[in-house]
Amino acid sequence: MAPPIFPNGMTLYTIGFAALKYPALPPPPVNVPLTNQVGALQHQPQDIQNHQVAQIASQYLTALIEYQTSDEPTLHDPSLPQYYFSTAICLLNFLNASPDVCKCIAAHPTLVNNIVEKLLAPEFLDGMKSVQRPGGAHFPPATFDDDFGSLLQFLSTLLLYRDGMEALHPRIEELIPKLRTWKQTYRNSRTKTISAAAERLVEQIQGMDPTMIAMMRTMQEQSLKA
Repeated sequence: MAPPIFPNGMTLYTIGFAALKYPALPPPPVNVPLTNQVGALQHQPQDIQNHQVAQIASQYLTALIEYQTSDEPTLHDPSLPQYYFSTAICLLNFLNASPDVCKCIAAHPTLVNNIVEKLLAPEFLDGMKSVQRPGGAHFPPATFDDDFGSLLQFLSTLLLYRDGMEALHPRIEELIPKLRTWKQTYRNSRTKTISAAAERLVEQIQGMDPTMIAMMRTMQEQSLKA
């Protein structure tokens, strides 16, 4: 596989460092949070993004899953943004444009079920809003809406592959009233992903039409051929 092409001086090293060494940042000149690095990747043409996804997944997918399901203290401290939308999930959310990545994550249902468990907690939303998110010298920190929308999008994408999960969280249906509330509450948010993903998750949890699931998977696969 040809060497990846990353913008703004980024490399596989700077991306992996920011994802797996929280709260440390990569060394200069790319000493910026992962959210900013992923944002730069998402502005690349689709064919370049596809190549980047393949390269990053090949290098870091296993490490990201192991990290996210580990006892790393920052992942379990509600006073930190890492608890709500970790750097590992941020990067996995970029990588799950690939069906193969989704299938690999689905084979580790603990990762998905931990997200569901946190979303079910009554204090989750207030806690996620109140934490201070890191920013760079020339980059603003991510917003609550950005992180929350990305988290719901991540969960929705993975549920397209629920047939590959050994077991889903036994209380996942309790998310439905919360999701319906979030759809309405954030319908005017500039982050349209929140309302859209919340609506889609309700359908997925209730039992989305298999034809629709197959169509969405096909669209995902076709995007990799762009």
